Amino acid sequence: MESNTVYLLDLLSKKDVTFFIPPYQRNYEWTKEQCQVFLDDIRKTCSRNITGGDKISSEHFFGTITYFQTKTAFGEPDKLILVDGQQRITTTMLFLAALRDIIMEAATRDYIDSHFLKNSSGMNESRFTVKLKQVETDWVPYRKIVLGEAPSWEDLQTAIYTNYLYFRRELINAYGKGKENAKSLEWVQFGLRFFRVVSIELAPERNSWENPQEIFESMNSLGEPLSFADLVRNYLLMGLDAEQQTDYYNRYWIRLEQLLPGEVSNFIRDYMQLHECRSFPKATEGRAKELYREFKRCFDIEIACNREQLLAALLDYAQDYRVILFGETTGNKKVDAILEDFRVLSVTTAYSFFLSLLHAYNKKELSADAITDILDAFRTYIIRRRICGLVAGENKEFPRLPTHLGTLKSVPDKKDCMFGIVANQQYNLRLPNDCELENELKSMNFYNFQYGKLCLAMIEESLSGQRPDVRSNEVQVDFIMPRILSSAWRQSLSSEDVAQHAQDFSLIGNLVLVAGNQSLGGRSFAGKKEVYECGDFCFSKQGVINQERWTSESIHNRTEALIQHLKTHVLMIPGRMRLAGNYTQLVGDGRLSYELLIGEKIAFSLDPTVVARVIDPHNVEFEGRRWKLSPLTREIMIRRGECNPSGSYQGARYWTYEGTLLADLL
Repeated sequence: MESNTVYLLDLLSKKDVTFFIPPYQRNYEWTKEQCQVFLDDIRKTCSRNITGGDKISSEHFFGTITYFQTKTAFGEPDKLILVDGQQRITTTMLFLAALRDIIMEAATRDYIDSHFLKNSSGMNESRFTVKLKQVETDWVPYRKIVLGEAPSWEDLQTAIYTNYLYFRRELINAYGKGKENAKSLEWVQFGLRFFRVVSIELAPERNSWENPQEIFESMNSLGEPLSFADLVRNYLLMGLDAEQQTDYYNRYWIRLEQLLPGEVSNFIRDYMQLHECRSFPKATEGRAKELYREFKRCFDIEIACNREQLLAALLDYAQDYRVILFGETTGNKKVDAILEDFRVLSVTTAYSFFLSLLHAYNKKELSADAITDILDAFRTYIIRRRICGLVAGENKEFPRLPTHLGTLKSVPDKKDCMFGIVANQQYNLRLPNDCELENELKSMNFYNFQYGKLCLAMIEESLSGQRPDVRSNEVQVDFIMPRILSSAWRQSLSSEDVAQHAQDFSLIGNLVLVAGNQSLGGRSFAGKKEVYECGDFCFSKQGVINQERWTSESIHNRTEALIQHLKTHVLMIPGRMRLAGNYTQLVGDGRLSYELLIGEKIAFSLDPTVVARVIDPHNVEFEGRRWKLSPLTREIMIRRGECNPSGSYQGARYWTYEGTLLADLL
């Protein structure tokens, strides 16, 4: 095995060789997003080298290329069998072919052809002329690109041709087409030229342990893939000398892992959301590489300037994240208690917002009372939404909340300001008013409500000043009128009460808190009252122990009283919001405004699998093209064979955002 660090183009410009992708390799699968990253890396490297003057050239590491050479017949090009790196080599060749095909200057076209895309062998067979032999399913479209042959419809559907056309579009958009675009060669001269790879040449004929198939299977095994945190760690430490790597690892990274065991990936994702004030994919195994690419985009400048500073910032914020995640004390009981409620509520979509608040609190930029008021308002907002069954849009919008931190620091009434912030969002993110809350509570199955126990504990706290521990099994929610009526209960009820029982027993007015991990089951009402009266919970006495009988009317009366108590003492909102809509409309000069939807995906209402992306206030992107919404709607209807005679459509009535028609967002 021989390993060398070489420039990618030097490797690809070997004369009279065929890079052969063996059949056990997968098809070419790079996506447009991966090609975009590849182009971004070329641009960045090019820019650094152009602006660097006489400084040492900036290089880019492009991974590992593993291959071995096999015997060929006399007169045939040398055959290099690729074990690893065929996706990167194919992408590079497609880029070079696209560059060749937009340049009119013949000498430059011939240079790219003869050095990278084709062999100068006298044989006319394309399998020898074309320098990179693809797997069979990709061979035809790739060969046609290199040889300049017209593609078939099937060829155009392949990733090979899709990415080739993508590179052509990007090059033309950047430099134009024809003689005037000779400047596009800068991307090779100052960019791609400085891509380095580790070239590993195997020698299976000399060393049996260098078996290419076994090495390939080892590289592509089903073993544990790298997590997002692993990828970030390697990126932050890569390029440092051994001593510095050890130093940074011990002083920063290992402490990060100790603070947040098993949660480093989630933390870095939330730190990114705080840094960028926008949402990113969850740090799942399947999204690790996608998230890693986003991380590099976010912090490329910071890492280039001072990666130790970034590591120090991560460690600093990890202390605050530990408080949010594991309940480590902030030093203030009120702040600790309200953060515990958010852990019960599982509002993970707002962790980046909490991170910004805690960091400001620890920097003495927010007082304990200030952060308590902000979090209290946000808790009320969340619980009201959960009671009304609302969660839509939170994962997208909550990461943007840190943009309001400056305002929250400056205003005297933090709670009112926070209510103003949450009441000034889109309809799906509205703050439910008192009417919406009351209508939901009157009929909802409160016993099965996931956060019902927390709400009852908050009512208890408002009555007695003491908060029951909702996580404790010693505190249970029980029915007054039991779920299953015993004969004694049936005898105490009217026929109307019995008929109404199925709708009434799970209402909030029929629920109490009991201690001691006990259920009172089918005890009579008199027997239950004795337990409630001797118990510790005021909530369980309120509107219960003064009753002679417990009927459907009793349940509804107590339900109404508890709803009023929740609205006015537990989940209070400012008076101006109690009957208001508490959301903002997406409007602009009387027309639908797309500003808040830029970057978001919208779906065609008649077929939600048809998706477009809003790219500016007036246009969407669909299948790589820019469209106005109404012409795009007409195009989709034509494809469906359903176009109306006039061909005229109001696009906003046919497209939805998170399930809501754009027309309804007017």
